[in-house]
Amino acid sequence: MKSKLYIFALLALSVISCTREPLPEPEKEEAKIVTISASIPPETRVLYDDTDRSLSWQPGDKIKLAGYDVSNAYIGESTFTWTETGNVFTGTTVQGATTYKAYYPATVTLDETTGEVQLPAAFWQQTQNGDGTTGHLRNKLLLFDETARPITQTFALSAKSSIIKLDLNGIPEHAGELYHLTYTVETATGVFKSVSIGVTEVTFSPTVSSITAYLAFDPTEVTKVISGGKVRITLYGDRLYMWKIDAVTQEKSYAAGKRYTGTVSSGWTQVVNPLSYVAQSNVNPAGTGFVEDLTACNVSGYFTWSDAVTRFNTNKNIPGYHLPSRQEWRSIVPEAYGYVFFKNPVDKNNITEHVTVGNQNITMTCDYRSVGSSTNPAPAYALRYKGTDMLSAWKYEYFNYNTNNCYLKVTCCNVVPSVTIDDVAKPGAWFIGNNVVRYFPASGEETLGDYEYVGRTGYFWSSTYNTNNKAYIMYFTSGAVQMYAYKTSNKYSVRLFYD
Repeated sequence: MKSKLYIFALLALSVISCTREPLPEPEKEEAKIVTISASIPPETRVLYDDTDRSLSWQPGDKIKLAGYDVSNAYIGESTFTWTETGNVFTGTTVQGATTYKAYYPATVTLDETTGEVQLPAAFWQQTQNGDGTTGHLRNKLLLFDETARPITQTFALSAKSSIIKLDLNGIPEHAGELYHLTYTVETATGVFKSVSIGVTEVTFSPTVSSITAYLAFDPTEVTKVISGGKVRITLYGDRLYMWKIDAVTQEKSYAAGKRYTGTVSSGWTQVVNPLSYVAQSNVNPAGTGFVEDLTACNVSGYFTWSDAVTRFNTNKNIPGYHLPSRQEWRSIVPEAYGYVFFKNPVDKNNITEHVTVGNQNITMTCDYRSVGSSTNPAPAYALRYKGTDMLSAWKYEYFNYNTNNCYLKVTCCNVVPSVTIDDVAKPGAWFIGNNVVRYFPASGEETLGDYEYVGRTGYFWSSTYNTNNKAYIMYFTSGAVQMYAYKTSNKYSVRLFYD
């Protein structure tokens, strides 16, 4: 039975009214500490409670007032704090202001010249602690009165943000400990917008298969789901799971001040990390199984191209595995020279690549960053699979040059849509979660019984023939990772992929 996502507006958040007690006319050249009364109807308050869809003032709540002079020029701001007594707030007037605009929460910033609202870069970042909790919404509900009024008048704050409640059921236990959830919709053809929250204290198991999540969002950014558009709900846990609709039947628009609901009962599918298709280790010299040491350079088997194709693709000597094609290797490393460097800087964005992952042909774009130099080698980073469900951060590292324990380490982690290549390439920090790691030893090549480049370079056959007795390989050195076409008579290592 196919699952459906039912999205509908349940309730418009009511207008907040902040009634100001009449105050003595302040001296124009002075600012004064004053109290104001914020008379708020029970159905419209600031801490969200989904039971009756109400809000309430909480200790520490603040309202920001923007002051304007007689010429309507912005001249400054002041923060008024709830006194925890009734509906009373206290703060200092803006010197010389005759009118004010009001904003909640007070964490919004105002342009120093115009007074226009500027949300902090991380404003929409939110973390839900546990199943069905709403405390994280407290400072994500935007409430503005942008009509300049004297401080003695009532400020009528209207909601600028919205909420979506996701009732998610039938989640596989293998999703494990959840740390992030993303709701993504297609707002225009080929344009996708996402709402994300971090999640703590939720672990799926044989007895826990559901979560109710609340996400505050900006309806001027996540405006609608177009007719025929895609919808995705992605769970980032021990394993990555997704629920999706590839073509909604009717356009759905999102409006400020409303709470929407999405319900999922089943239909979750695992999104496989592309690197997980690679076998854990190299093929042994007999070609009958895998070596146990992941990084040793002198334990792998060496095969000509035709021998490797016959053994592992035609005869299937190791059931469940195959010699990967050129495009399958591209799913792990870029083919072209100049993208993954350890000793040269790289800054390349939106590189189009055609790859194969698990028999699926995919066109994606990728960003690459490297900051290494000849005197100071460094890891290389990539944000790959942009424009697909398998968006992932990649790190390439080269270790132990000219030793028997020299290897390439590749790490891949599925990431949320908001991640950028700048996030991926931050020095000293990297992603945690559903990471997959593979080690490729620098096992060199065998030539007439001699071994060359062992401990420095790794060569790995693909199943794809080129021309003139050459076939494609993946290889790495202390300086770069790429693909190339080498003679089929050469003897190289073999790394298989899962069927």
